[in-house]
Amino acid sequence: MQLKEVQTKKGKAWEVVGYLGLQPNGKRKKVQKRGFKSRREATAWFNNELTLFSNGQSQYNEKAPKTVFTVRELYEMWLDGYQNTVEESTLSKTLKIFRLYILPDWGDTPVNEITPLSLQQYLNTMQVKLINYKKAVGYFNKLTKMAVKLDMIDVDPFTKVDMPRERKSQPKKKAMDAEEFKRFIEVLDGQYCQINRQAYTLLRLVAVTGMRTEEVLALQWKHIDFDGGYINIEQALGRGLHGGTYIKATKSETSTRTIKVASDMVRKLAHWYNLSKNKEPDSFVFNNNGKPLQPLRPNKWLHEVSDNYKVANGLAMHGLRHTWTTLALEQGATVKQVQTYLGHADASITLNVYAEITKKASEQTGEVLSNLIS
Repeated sequence: MQLKEVQTKKGKAWEVVGYLGLQPNGKRKKVQKRGFKSRREATAWFNNELTLFSNGQSQYNEKAPKTVFTVRELYEMWLDGYQNTVEESTLSKTLKIFRLYILPDWGDTPVNEITPLSLQQYLNTMQVKLINYKKAVGYFNKLTKMAVKLDMIDVDPFTKVDMPRERKSQPKKKAMDAEEFKRFIEVLDGQYCQINRQAYTLLRLVAVTGMRTEEVLALQWKHIDFDGGYINIEQALGRGLHGGTYIKATKSETSTRTIKVASDMVRKLAHWYNLSKNKEPDSFVFNNNGKPLQPLRPNKWLHEVSDNYKVANGLAMHGLRHTWTTLALEQGATVKQVQTYLGHADASITLNVYAEITKKASEQTGEVLSNLIS
């Protein structure tokens, strides 16, 4: 540090010149300041600035250059933690979203180069591409939020854009009414059972029990009590990585349950057991050479029935479960009975179906007296 008295426009003053320390780039930071009234004042200022500089709090401190990742690098860091917190089936779906909808567009982009304009254009494109696009881009937003926390960027670019409204999808048929259901069962029992016995048994079992597809695919012979007419639902089939499947726990604690099955359905299960090549207790009831069926196979069978026999039109496998719920409630089963039988963790799921039924009944009731006055 050097101190000297200098002449200024306002008269004599003291000036201090010295080095505060090293900047992040390795260069020494030199400061020069004048205008002090005394040598002591100049010295005190310099010593105070020296302390601030060493603590990174001086106005002369330069910020260290930020370590900025590309979106792909940030994704890989995020994935290291995320993959240990979810089921393999959930992980598989998440990886697919990144592979198809995020990394191709943004993988090689440094996260600090995501501009509001480019992000807005991407969101507009995704809104056209996907009905439920917000779920996909929500994963992208997890990365940008992480970048803010890691001081790679100062502001999350998602806070500077407008999320387009999701497009309305065509309403899908949720369930069959009683007459449609009867026709569906008649087709299964009278015709389709001769075409594909395994597919017939699976579709009929789901239709008359409301089991989830993932539950029926994980069913093993040891889970069926033929004498008592019960099925123990203890596990489910999950979609694993790379197209594989694996056995996992049921969807929720209440999904693990024992259900009573009608005697005619028990006889049809027994008939399928007699036809099956795999009869060991641990053998899967519905299988492909002993291995569990692929999760999409039941849907393909259902569509085959719909296309060939014009029943259950527009319905997916979950529609059979929704049909069971609707018809059971219409036939007088209580909400609690249905909730327990289906393994709903939340009664609101059952109540939503019940609300649809009561609304329909209310609309019909409004016409009860019309015949008397028309």
